[in-house]
Amino acid sequence: MGQGTGDKGEGKADLLERAKEFLRVAEMALDSDCYHAAALCAYAAMFWAAIVALTQVGVRREKWTHGGLKDAFRDELVRRRQVYPDKFVLWLSEAYELRCDAHYDPMMLPVKKVRRLVAHAKEFVGTVMEATRK
Repeated sequence: MGQGTGDKGEGKADLLERAKEFLRVAEMALDSDCYHAAALCAYAAMFWAAIVALTQVGVRREKWTHGGLKDAFRDELVRRRQVYPDKFVLWLSEAYELRCDAHYDPMMLPVKKVRRLVAHAKEFVGTVMEATRK
């Protein structure tokens, strides 16, 4: 299932607020030992922040797939324009995998991985916020 880009009424600022909201909820979930919810929300924060970053440079889609978003972020913002570090592509991939585990796997998530994911999401969203202010 794809996600809209916000072209139907949501601008870049609205999407960035959505990313920040998901990040806040991820942090609250982590503080409450709700690790599956923290992983889901941390990935969602990164997902929406990546859309904001791509929109900033004129890359838009009517609908984004998870893989398509990661590929566009890598190709446009890491390789071509060198706006973001390589590690952000790895973090998006790892976040998506942990999000899938949180959503579909009956096993408990490794707490250390979830804590690292939330920290990565915080850095990712913060960096996008800073880069899109310019």
